[in-house]
Amino acid sequence: MAANPSTPVMTQVTTSYTGAPAVNVTTGNPASPEPSPSHPIEGVGIEGEEVVWEASYAMRNFLGRILVRSVLTIAWLALAIYTWEHVEAGLRIVTVISGIVLGLLWATLLYRIMLARMGHHYTLTTRRLFVSTGLMRRRRDMLELLKVKDVFTRQTLFDRWLSLGTVVVVPSEHDSPTFYVAGVQDPQSVLDLIWHHARAERDLRSVKVDQV
Repeated sequence: MAANPSTPVMTQVTTSYTGAPAVNVTTGNPASPEPSPSHPIEGVGIEGEEVVWEASYAMRNFLGRILVRSVLTIAWLALAIYTWEHVEAGLRIVTVISGIVLGLLWATLLYRIMLARMGHHYTLTTRRLFVSTGLMRRRRDMLELLKVKDVFTRQTLFDRWLSLGTVVVVPSEHDSPTFYVAGVQDPQSVLDLIWHHARAERDLRSVKVDQV
């Protein structure tokens, strides 16, 4: 099962499959974000499958924590300069201890950034969604777009300001896990992209069945 991030719910956008894909009136193309350059996947049973979107945990998720630590670092440098000019034993101890604490804060943040950036990877093809989690022990979960039942987003107020969020993909099978595409930029566009290709896959399968 893909990891479930504990992100508070501020907004929720839900897409259900009750109609045909949205169409751009001027171009006649599905109203979905422009996919990245695709490349085919080779293998038995997946001929014609192409990668349409890939992403990792966005660095923008750590912007607030980086800014807070940067302000603390500037304050500590000012304290260190003052301590250097006014040699006081008590003030020197405070400066050293605060410097150690600040260093630990930076080290912890860098470790979390490494885990998030290298431990989360998402791939969307024309037929499947892949969610890879883990750094030392990687797990890769796969969901066929044909089995997608619902797609919605989760965002906090801060996430909305930064255009970040989590895209939740609910499968139609009750015994299948829910997929969480966490920490991605422009989650609404990702939602639209998953919905468009899931609907296209369902329509394509329906056409094949009718032909038989």
